[in-house]
Amino acid sequence: MDKISIVIPCYNMEKLVGKCIDSIKNQTYTNFEAIFVDDGSQDRTKEVIEENIKDDDRMKYVHKENGGLSSARNFGMEFISGKYLCFIDSDDYVEKDYLMELYNNLIENGSDISVCYFNRVYENKTDLNKVEGGFYNMVKFPAAWNKMYKTSLFKDNDIIFPPGKWFEDLGTFPKLYMMSNKKISIVKKPLYQYIQNPTSITHTFDERIYDAYDMVETNEAFAKENSIYDRYHDELEYINVYHILIGTIYRSSFIEGFNTDTIKDIVRHVEDKYPNWHKNEGIGKLPLFFKIYLKALHRRQYKLIVFLLKTFNDKVTIS
Repeated sequence: MDKISIVIPCYNMEKLVGKCIDSIKNQTYTNFEAIFVDDGSQDRTKEVIEENIKDDDRMKYVHKENGGLSSARNFGMEFISGKYLCFIDSDDYVEKDYLMELYNNLIENGSDISVCYFNRVYENKTDLNKVEGGFYNMVKFPAAWNKMYKTSLFKDNDIIFPPGKWFEDLGTFPKLYMMSNKKISIVKKPLYQYIQNPTSITHTFDERIYDAYDMVETNEAFAKENSIYDRYHDELEYINVYHILIGTIYRSSFIEGFNTDTIKDIVRHVEDKYPNWHKNEGIGKLPLFFKIYLKALHRRQYKLIVFLLKTFNDKVTIS
């Protein structure tokens, strides 16, 4: 059995990290190492982790100064020795067959990345999120977790999580996808439990939502540096459609001053690079609401967009 490395970034998680640790300890796949990266926590995260892992030499605690999620993941990767790699967020937990199912799926299909379904876990309900194959489906939710990777994908291609930015997964998964040559397979079981936080960036406005611009551009620069931009032009264009024209405009709608000028500026940002974005084939794979929304956007019906988002923004799930 090949060794699997797990990197778990932790910041002020004294109340939740214990459940995460237990879910890793109970894995049916036993040849793993788990690196818990304490990103400068100010609570009892250190004590909770050390108490819970002291009887398991597969688990290691490391500490660093606070630098954010990307910094913690990158730091954790400095300690890994496994042929395969997973990420788990410390406020989430996984099913006991998480590693086994992802590993078997990856080996049996000769994949570079395997992906599983996941549950969004709310206080009073759980929503199943299925994952479909193909870039247009996978890039809609480019989380680092719910996936297993060949470690070489990161190391051979010098891929790290962009530090100091929001949407770091958006600046990472597309690079991994492009370098995997589409060798990705899916486990059709919800093995990852994603705990929902109502104050997360998905549901609020902050000026850092515009970090998405930087994440999109770092993917484009990476593709050009590796001479694969033309091959992945449509996929890179689609990232702009979904994560900027839909995602960033949607998140902007939570600010009180949201108006047609906000939309115009965002559309201009995309159209300068991709004037024919409205013809992207990925749009045809979106739900009807988004198709109508994007058609209105292309026709410059910005007042209608403002109305739609002000009316439905609490009913729409972007990522």
